[in-house]
Amino acid sequence: MSVHTLGEAWKLGWRLHARCYWSGPSKSGRRAMPYCDTTVELDMHTLVWTRGEALPLDQLASRLKCPNCGLMEVRVYFDVPNQPNAGVVANGRPGG
Repeated sequence: MSVHTLGEAWKLGWRLHARCYWSGPSKSGRRAMPYCDTTVELDMHTLVWTRGEALPLDQLASRLKCPNCGLMEVRVYFDVPNQPNAGVVANGRPGG
């Protein structure tokens, strides 16, 4: 069974996590330092209410914005029941 929309994922009991992680050079210039490392579980019920059941899963990441840093380059991870490591959509592209 292939799942393409937010409504389908919600009805199947999927859980959703979003992660914002970006880094830049440290003040010494030696290594990259994280500027934002925010991970949250998003409420599927609220997403369906606000984004609509028909929203394609591959467009969800592009419509989210990190509340801590304002960056829109977030990764979206789905927890699929009984299927560990089943789904990730990164920056609007499956499998990233």
